[in-house]
Amino acid sequence: MTKSVALQKCNEYVFDQVYLCIKKMMDLVPPPDVKDKVVLLKPNILYPKRPELAVGTHPVVVGAAVKAFVERGAALVMVGESPAIANSTTAAKLTGMYDQVVYNGGMWADFHKYVTIPCPEGKNAKQFEFAAQFKEADIVVSLSKLKSHQLMSYTGAMKNLFGLMIGLSKAQMHYRFSEKEDFGNFLVDLNIAAQADYAIMDAIVGMDGPGGPGSGDPIKLGFLAASDNILALDWECASLVGYDPFRVVYLRQAMERGIWLEKPGDITVVGTPAAECQSSTFRIVKDPSPTLGKMLPHWLDFLAKKVFVKYPKFSTLRCKSCGRCEQICPAHIINLEGRDGTAQLLDKSKCLHCFCCHEICSFGAIKLRRF
Repeated sequence: MTKSVALQKCNEYVFDQVYLCIKKMMDLVPPPDVKDKVVLLKPNILYPKRPELAVGTHPVVVGAAVKAFVERGAALVMVGESPAIANSTTAAKLTGMYDQVVYNGGMWADFHKYVTIPCPEGKNAKQFEFAAQFKEADIVVSLSKLKSHQLMSYTGAMKNLFGLMIGLSKAQMHYRFSEKEDFGNFLVDLNIAAQADYAIMDAIVGMDGPGGPGSGDPIKLGFLAASDNILALDWECASLVGYDPFRVVYLRQAMERGIWLEKPGDITVVGTPAAECQSSTFRIVKDPSPTLGKMLPHWLDFLAKKVFVKYPKFSTLRCKSCGRCEQICPAHIINLEGRDGTAQLLDKSKCLHCFCCHEICSFGAIKLRRF
């Protein structure tokens, strides 16, 4: 079953240029018919930061996507997100996303109520609590940003749909599925439940390095991507910046399920040739071989995890005592009783290594270190 991914070179966040690129991609790989239907676009807002820092989907990409779906005849284009710790409407306004949505004919959807969505095919999760707007939508679109990710190595279209869950409920999933393999299967289950109809990737400027997905470095990649197959899009985009998708846990697991794709060879690229979108300078976050633990004796695998795993280290100089890390920690082992009321880790042995604290800190006060 051949699945196509559309690529378009795009070097700047100039609205007309981005809009034309999105239209071309939709012509090459069309979304489902949206005429007279309700479309829900799910962008990425980790927390409200200036667009040039590449923390979230750029407002211009969001606005251009809204306009493209409106012009295709959608009855309503809703755009919504649930940042881990922030009011979604406030965050959208601070990033400039809200104005782009409204100006181009869309409606901002504040995710605060949820509906229960069954997932009988799930391995680790049989139901999900998604934002209520999910139930109202006929078409769901992941509108993501290409970034490195400290826990999952890479984040794109599939990981972006984690934001269909509301607020701190996401952090609790890290506690429930504390092993990376389990969390990966949870993400695959979530995407089965979400059944995204289309996906658009903002990779004009991505984020790379060990600080991703919140405190990494912006890197100019110069392209946009789109597909009606969410795994194909992630598989291709991860490959373009240097990842082996088989080493990205949840992408491998999604491929093994055989729901979206049977094999990587099923993916075809249309539009700009893939070679013109490749990056040789993107700093990937490496993940050990998924078979390494199975090859080691149990005691040696246990020791290796204890020695080489990373833990959060808190900077008393950078910490602003905002309390976000304390609030989001699913294991409840962070408090603000350190020096001068700054954050500290209470019990290293109980750390889940989910890195939610690192992800949510907008001040760069948390670094991940071994030992």
